[in-house]
Amino acid sequence: MALNIKPEIGSWYMNVTGQLIKVWAVAYTGKHLTSIVIEYLNGDRRIISGEDWKRLDLEAHLYQSTRRRNGEHLRH
Repeated sequence: MALNIKPEIGSWYMNVTGQLIKVWAVAYTGKHLTSIVIEYLNGDRRIISGEDWKRLDLEAHLYQSTRRRNGEHLRH
């Protein structure tokens, strides 16, 4: 059963197979959600329709990216 979760830019969601998806952008026409740019952990990005988003069986996820920015170093 798919829940109607509003896509929020920068938020991560998990589908029923455990795949993480990040929302990069959303587009509206008036109040109607028309398209969403999503990114998978492997870096692939896709544009999906608002209707396709509604069909995804997603739940919000608290994933934090561990990629380092230029100039940042891990300290122990």
